[in-house]
Amino acid sequence: MDRKEFLATTFSAGLGLALVPSLLSCVTPMKRSMFDPLTLRAGDLRKIRGNVSRYTNKGGTVGVFEAKDGFLIIDSQFADSIQPVLDGISSKGKPVLYLCNTHHHGDHTSGNIAFKDQNTKVVAHQRVPELQRMAAEKSKKLAEQRYATVLFEKEYRIDLGNEKVTGYHFGNGHTFGDVMYHFENDNVVHMGDLMFNNMIPVYRTADGSDSRSWIKVLEKAQAKFDDDTVFIFGHADKPELTTGNRANLKEMAGFLEASNDFMLKAISEGKSTEQLVKENAFIPGFENRNTPERFAGFLDELRKTLLG
Repeated sequence: MDRKEFLATTFSAGLGLALVPSLLSCVTPMKRSMFDPLTLRAGDLRKIRGNVSRYTNKGGTVGVFEAKDGFLIIDSQFADSIQPVLDGISSKGKPVLYLCNTHHHGDHTSGNIAFKDQNTKVVAHQRVPELQRMAAEKSKKLAEQRYATVLFEKEYRIDLGNEKVTGYHFGNGHTFGDVMYHFENDNVVHMGDLMFNNMIPVYRTADGSDSRSWIKVLEKAQAKFDDDTVFIFGHADKPELTTGNRANLKEMAGFLEASNDFMLKAISEGKSTEQLVKENAFIPGFENRNTPERFAGFLDELRKTLLG
């Protein structure tokens, strides 16, 4: 190599080294802003992780996420019970960018109408508006609805800058339109009513409840997420139990499996629901899920699934 080639090679190598820090800085994640939690006049708001909080008041658990440019809310309870959240958001001077529904039931969608900003994008599984409308028709509340207009079948991704939120439909379990939403950076998943903690779940075959499919959905969620994931549950017997981990999902799947076995045995023995309720206060092995007012109805609907 002559002197000219040597200098050219040395210069190129030096330039490459000089560029490395710049290139590395291009892929270094931007530091996220951490926002103070909302101050609310009613209900119970607790920060979960990062900028994700959960809110309990009346109805299904609400997810609250604050980004630089606005908020993303998961589920809306009822118009009166979600209003403290909307008032708190208003005091921060930011819009609600997205309202995401986990399914169509009234204690998760009746508050949609309280979101007055028409620029708010309402997201849900493609079956939700139809099911919500049918339920509202039965309850004579058609005029009190706001329906999702951003609809998807399997997966929907929302980009909020330093946070990505992905909705997943792994199949029906609680309803035909169940969606779980994953806050990817904070690793928090809102499960909606795919998760009832320490309670017998609401189970209506007409809405899409299917214990066999529900088990598969919970297994997919356990495989998709990891031990660091924090889960928000649609319902629990105490507000402080509306969050948990993968072990809770496994316990719920185990409860559904035990319920199937319990009912199949009862069917084979010709036992009625009335007999079962007299002999049992809960599914054997799951005394923690002792919800007397819901037990008989759950067994009746479960019987429909397994016979049908």
